Amino acid sequence: METMDMTINALPAFTYNWLHMNEAHLSGVNADAEIPARTEVPQEILEETKAYGDAPANTAKTGAGADLDRLAERAGVPVHIYTAKKGRKVTGDAVRIYLDYADQGFEYDPKAGISGEGTGKINAYNLVLEEDSEMTVVMDYRSAGDAKVLAAVQTKIAAKKNAVLHLVQIQRLGSNVTFLNDIGGNCDESARIEVIRVILSGKNTYDGCRVALSGDRSTLGVDIGYAVSGDGRLDMNYDSYQTGKKTACNISAAGVLRDRAFKLFRGTIDFQAGCSGSTGDEMEDVLLMDEDVVNQTIPLILCAEEDVVGNHGATIGRLDESLMFYMESRGMNRSEIYEMMAKARLDAVIRKIPDEKTRAALSESGEE
Repeated sequence: METMDMTINALPAFTYNWLHMNEAHLSGVNADAEIPARTEVPQEILEETKAYGDAPANTAKTGAGADLDRLAERAGVPVHIYTAKKGRKVTGDAVRIYLDYADQGFEYDPKAGISGEGTGKINAYNLVLEEDSEMTVVMDYRSAGDAKVLAAVQTKIAAKKNAVLHLVQIQRLGSNVTFLNDIGGNCDESARIEVIRVILSGKNTYDGCRVALSGDRSTLGVDIGYAVSGDGRLDMNYDSYQTGKKTACNISAAGVLRDRAFKLFRGTIDFQAGCSGSTGDEMEDVLLMDEDVVNQTIPLILCAEEDVVGNHGATIGRLDESLMFYMESRGMNRSEIYEMMAKARLDAVIRKIPDEKTRAALSESGEE
């Protein structure tokens, strides 16, 4: 199968090229099918499948960008659609989607492309929330042992007036997995999308999310927790595109980098003309556990409207010496202190997961 060279996770407004932070490039990528998913779907949620071009939410732009659309279209995969019907608030249970990846026989390197033989896999989903509806969707990504995998998941969202979506994505992938996770959504009047993303493992992870707050008083909440170790690479692009009046977004990321890990976080609050009264906040807290890690953070606020309030910031580095002294005076050594603080960052995000079953599963596996 013919491969693609892809440009993904591009900033909506580029900074200096010499920083090499504007976008990510992947060479020799292909995908020929989806993998079967295990699902649990509450009775109140409508489940259906359509061709990629016919899916109702597929007009939404995503954080990864148009090349991810092209990858899915070329693969010819179906779109699995989950719809919360008008006025239905499904709060007692969640749509659960489990993706378990087996060995595909090859590896992917961002610089060298594909080595070995095989084809990647891509799954596509639409989450549709009709007026005054609410639902929770949990997506759990795993891989078997040392499986060599290249995979992608694209999730597009349409949230109608007064609708609320709780989207939880858990990543527990092996050290030979390259994974592309892509989200795109649109919020109508007074709708809300909440995204909780927990990234616990994986070799190369490319994570994109773009939500258009087109309706007045629509809101976006994002909480990201991540742990990257070994030679792992995490490349993120989160974009709140605000056009409605009195819209609000809050993007928060907290993570831990170990060994020789690399992480790049792009966070954009994009105030468009006409979005008067809107607000946006973004914050990242990064704990650097070792000297050889590489951290890059680029918070961005774009503003074409005067009557808005935007804030961004980042806390990056090792633990404060006064805190270290305080903890050591109570009998803890430095290694124990760092492990405790690293776990605390992930725990804080996991505790925000609205689905009790998912929180319990993470606790039982020792992730919480």
